[in-house]
Amino acid sequence: MKNIITISREYGSGGYEIGQKVAEALGYKFYDKEIIAELADKLMVSEHYIESVDDKPVRRNIFREISPLFAEANNDTDYIFEEQGKFIAKIAEEGNCVFAGRRADFYLKDNPNALHLFFYADTDFKVARVMESDKCTADEALKKINDTDKRRKTSYEYTTGRKWGDRYNYDRMICTSSLGVDKCVEEIVGLIKISKGN
Repeated sequence: MKNIITISREYGSGGYEIGQKVAEALGYKFYDKEIIAELADKLMVSEHYIESVDDKPVRRNIFREISPLFAEANNDTDYIFEEQGKFIAKIAEEGNCVFAGRRADFYLKDNPNALHLFFYADTDFKVARVMESDKCTADEALKKINDTDKRRKTSYEYTTGRKWGDRYNYDRMICTSSLGVDKCVEEIVGLIKISKGN
């Protein structure tokens, strides 16, 4: 029975919106920024710092100067990712949840109840979505897409040792520009209901 969904996506593909709508349709909990907030509270650091490490993984050891929990840590980045993985696994034990990003597909790769999805789209589709959501020009939107996906790729591959966007890491690769957001939501909800035997 699949009752956990992980969402990986290209920036502007609509994957985040789809994840939210799927969670709402199924009555599942949706997790993204909540994970950062919980980690920041546990590690006694700011959410901004957790996000900065998440976006740009580099080896550094300044945490030991600002948080006693890192006194014995060899590497802040690795420690944060390890703790994030533990937190995601703990949430997943309860089931009925959707994770947006945060390498949840990797942390839950051996969980038989998890459905791992990767969303991608044509460039024009992504640019149009980003222009609308961020109120920017086409050139600015394209730059945001390229920069964001580069950061996601670097972070994911640094942390997991796997290739970001590799079809072998996911149960479904979904082109949102071909199906549209609402059709994607409909199909994913259908997959979950089928796995539950409804």
